[in-house]
Amino acid sequence: MPDDNDNRTAESSGFEPARRVPPLTSVESPGTAARDDDLHIDFGELGDVLPSAIDQLLDADGSVVIVLDRDGTVRTVNPVALRVLGATSSDQMTEGSPAHAMLQSLLDHVPQHLLTSTEYGTWQGDFDHTDEVGRALVFRATVAVRPGSVDSGDDGYIAVIAHEVTAARHETEQLRHRASHDPLTGLSNRRQVLSVLENAVARQRGDHGHVAALFIDLDRLKYVNDALGHAVGDRLLVSTAARLAEAVRPSDHVARIGGDEFLVVCSDMPDTVTALELSDRIRQALSGRLRVRELDLEFSVSVGIALSDSDTLSLTDQSAASTLISNADTAMYEAKRTGRGRSVLFTSQMRSAARERTELAAALAQAVARNELTIEYQPVFSAVTRRASATEALVRWTHPTRGRIDPTTFVSVAEESGSIGRLGEFVLRTSLTDLRHWIDQGLVGDDFTVHANVSQVQLSSSSFVHQVQTILRDRGVAASRLVLEARESALVSSNVDVQRTVRALRRIGVRIAVDNFGTGASALSVLTDVGADYLKLDGSLALPSGSSDADIRLVRALVLLAHALDMQVVAERVSGAEQLKHLRAAGCDFVQGHLLGIPRPNEGQHPAPRWPEDSQS
Repeated sequence: MPDDNDNRTAESSGFEPARRVPPLTSVESPGTAARDDDLHIDFGELGDVLPSAIDQLLDADGSVVIVLDRDGTVRTVNPVALRVLGATSSDQMTEGSPAHAMLQSLLDHVPQHLLTSTEYGTWQGDFDHTDEVGRALVFRATVAVRPGSVDSGDDGYIAVIAHEVTAARHETEQLRHRASHDPLTGLSNRRQVLSVLENAVARQRGDHGHVAALFIDLDRLKYVNDALGHAVGDRLLVSTAARLAEAVRPSDHVARIGGDEFLVVCSDMPDTVTALELSDRIRQALSGRLRVRELDLEFSVSVGIALSDSDTLSLTDQSAASTLISNADTAMYEAKRTGRGRSVLFTSQMRSAARERTELAAALAQAVARNELTIEYQPVFSAVTRRASATEALVRWTHPTRGRIDPTTFVSVAEESGSIGRLGEFVLRTSLTDLRHWIDQGLVGDDFTVHANVSQVQLSSSSFVHQVQTILRDRGVAASRLVLEARESALVSSNVDVQRTVRALRRIGVRIAVDNFGTGASALSVLTDVGADYLKLDGSLALPSGSSDADIRLVRALVLLAHALDMQVVAERVSGAEQLKHLRAAGCDFVQGHLLGIPRPNEGQHPAPRWPEDSQS
């Protein structure tokens, strides 16, 4: 024990003199223990006090300093330690006190073998402590243990220096959470769910059942953002995340991996039937009518499902997880392609089809870049004058190995791959160049027009109107001689960009045609909601062979309605003389189809052929 002079020195330096407290026991716990002579601090040589300068430095630094004898006697404690321990002096560090509890909590973290070792060693680590007012605190401590020496009569010591790191720990945890979670919904992000999926695959090996990945896409979120703003879209995403979390099983893991895309990871999925039932439950929870800012909006989700199989489990955990996500993504796009608002289970055939479409997209991009596409023209006749008043430009592609590709196939590939813009530009430039040539050669009249098809992707582009104006100007063609045809599904949408583009095109004189009318669920609304100049009746509606009297009356009613809205009617896919007779009698303004002229390339033939002799009805 220190003598009186030592006590006076300790008091003047700010360190508490030695006090005897009940022995402190230790429970071994993980940490960092090491033998390191370079860290040796001989407190015996310093006595029971530290110089005043060091005391002041440690106090200013907020360091907790405590030195104990090996039997639990407090040899030295600084003012910071007293404040942290909730004591005013070492006399209050008795068994059952908060100070004693904290010391015990600290020593519980130090490995037992270090406390009982006959060699010098250190331990570093964090320990948690709840103070007397209930605050959860975290301290980062370094503990040095010096064994006693029989020769010198020194019993050794346990020296502790610690800092509170509660705020730093909280900030670190927040950073880790941000790195692994979506900031908007609070769900796991792609990085985190990939790790979860890898672990699920690893656990599933050798067990019955499957790991399932459900890829969920919120249909038409972009239209909500465009029409109502991203703030409303964000609220919809948060609501979707909450409803999705409630719809899945307790053991399932939900993540947001993209703008409008979510992923559910399911372990121990017994079979495909159960996976489809879960998918249907998710769709029901996320679909339906939702009122947003006094607007009733209809929402749906498309779900792709992929289950682990022997091929998947033959891969590494990381590759298997990536493959499951890719397969579920492929199935989800198949669900969207075949009508949206449905669930599709991935099959190996889809993988082959997806690979084929990827290869086709790459070949198409090259064909567009190398100007390997061609245009064929099909005449449009006036049902009244029987003269060709227009021609429709139809793009054609002959693949070097697969031959001629169906336009419906490669156009949809172009839309998916992003090459539809260049494809559409090629059609406009080529068809307007040909029209300019026909005008210069006196082959067509002043009112002859060219029809060109455009997609919703093109109409959504902010640069499309400028592109059209530039091509018209470069070719010296009046805007009124261009008719742009778009499917009714593209025109009847909440996409404000499409609506804005259509209005701008009509302002500069370009005319708009509603193509394939009669094939969409909202067919009648296109007549009033979209500003258009032409209504093109789909071939299934244009009184094909076998049409009844009711069908004829329906076409007459549609023609009257279109005329009342200042729209002219074009009947497509006219293939029979009787059909042509009924269409003319119903009041259709224009007719088009193989009966009147098949699509042909521009090889010098007259672009405005005569009305066929066998169609004089």
